[in-house]
Amino acid sequence: MKASYTLPAEPSLEELRMLRHLHRTLDELVEESLKNREGLQQTFDRCFPRVLELTDARAIALSTRNEELAEQTWHEGPWGERHPSGLLQEASGVRRLEEGTLVTQPLDVVGTRVGSIGMLFPGDHTGVLESARISRILETVAELLDTVLCLVHTAAEKQHLIIQCNQHLSNPVFEVGMDQAVLALSQRVRLPGFLLLYRDAVRPQMLHYRTWRHGHLEYESTERPGPHLERLIQKHGPELLTGVDGSLRQLFGQARGRTSEVVLISGSSSGDLLGKIVLWSDEGFSSYTMEIVRVLASGLSQRLLDYNRERIHLSQFFRTNTIDELLRDPAYANHLRPQDQEVGILFADINSFTRICEQGFDSPKSIARFVDEWSARVVDFIWEHGGVFDKMVGDCVIGLFGPPFFETSREQRAEAVLRAAHDIQQYTASLSAREEVMALCKKVQLPGLGVAIGVNLAHVNCGLLGPNRNYTAFSTGMNQTARLQSLGGFRETLVMEGARHALAESTDAWVKGLQFGPLTETPVKNVGQPLRYYKLM
Repeated sequence: MKASYTLPAEPSLEELRMLRHLHRTLDELVEESLKNREGLQQTFDRCFPRVLELTDARAIALSTRNEELAEQTWHEGPWGERHPSGLLQEASGVRRLEEGTLVTQPLDVVGTRVGSIGMLFPGDHTGVLESARISRILETVAELLDTVLCLVHTAAEKQHLIIQCNQHLSNPVFEVGMDQAVLALSQRVRLPGFLLLYRDAVRPQMLHYRTWRHGHLEYESTERPGPHLERLIQKHGPELLTGVDGSLRQLFGQARGRTSEVVLISGSSSGDLLGKIVLWSDEGFSSYTMEIVRVLASGLSQRLLDYNRERIHLSQFFRTNTIDELLRDPAYANHLRPQDQEVGILFADINSFTRICEQGFDSPKSIARFVDEWSARVVDFIWEHGGVFDKMVGDCVIGLFGPPFFETSREQRAEAVLRAAHDIQQYTASLSAREEVMALCKKVQLPGLGVAIGVNLAHVNCGLLGPNRNYTAFSTGMNQTARLQSLGGFRETLVMEGARHALAESTDAWVKGLQFGPLTETPVKNVGQPLRYYKLM
């Protein structure tokens, strides 16, 4: 359809000179603002009065998002009774406004509308030639201000994205937070492929990974392993983090184009490598994307440090599977808070250990090495049967059964603690066959290496307690179990009456095969009632 009016003529030489002067003047003002790193308010305070002076406009206004990405309108000159923000929201173009003429147009930053700008001229300028003239004036002003808006909006968007990613990374569940951060990032910048590879906090030789395609999880090392990555990790192990031979680049480069790597560093003086981010794309990455990823890597490094500290702390008490289950729960701290529960209790102490230390070992170092080896395996048995390692007191290992989720029945807790006691007895006795242990026992005149174990089922208050936040328990039942263990003879397991009775209804063949001696009562120091217990035969 043809226009119903004659198209306006080209701007006159005089108008072109004016527009060129306006452009040059405004360009110098904008450059000065950029040089001084001024914000939008300072920039518009510098530019708007000069624009009005050079164009004979009565007022100017601009609506866009400020540095905090909140909508704001800046204006200069009298606008009458109506606030300019409402006027700029109406349809763009030229129209009469009271005794003047308003011209408006949208603001555009890299193809995206970010606001509106308008100028109010005195008198009627709605004619074809005049409306074209004031439209060209507004377009010249908007074009110059686009530079400022582009820089400010890019910086504000970047800052907003960084804050958003860091908020996601603060999620108590590390993996969930990372998934959310990568998704948020991919919604703003092109990220066809993203890999996070990081060390296991407790087992540094083990690597974990998560890969995302366009922001969505593709592979992860626990439940959705990636075949190519698995083979690469088996071949190179932790060396993949140093990237000496560029194996990761080769893997993703061959399959998907260009790759880029960002190393995650602990930030400590040692500068330990925590992990690595690998990006891949057929088209490469802009400097904006890489800057965002590097800032994300900094926040991720700190989050990994905190996550690793938590895992290392919890690894003192819980087996790896339990830690994984805990940290997958956003409210996992609730499982660790002190609470009153009935738990299975195990105290295990090497028989005649004082005599062994005094007469059998030639140095404290030898004692420590022996106890370290024995206790590590004992703790393994506690973990294998679902228990928690409380602490060591001398050579006595203490285990709790039931925490941290308390999902088992009292019968199951009693069975678990007895199974652990059985394995500890078997293991300790088996050490006697070793040549050096045999020589040690002969030297101190013992028939072999043995352990005395006390088993109980009692109410305790357990959780992370004390200045070091150790997972431990307190109750009369703990004291009773300690006294019970001290009554045990060579390779004896003594079971408190409550634990023995908890097994009465068990249909498990192993439990039904257990044999106990007669009920025994023994008064012990600092315990009001005599201990009532059975000897496991």
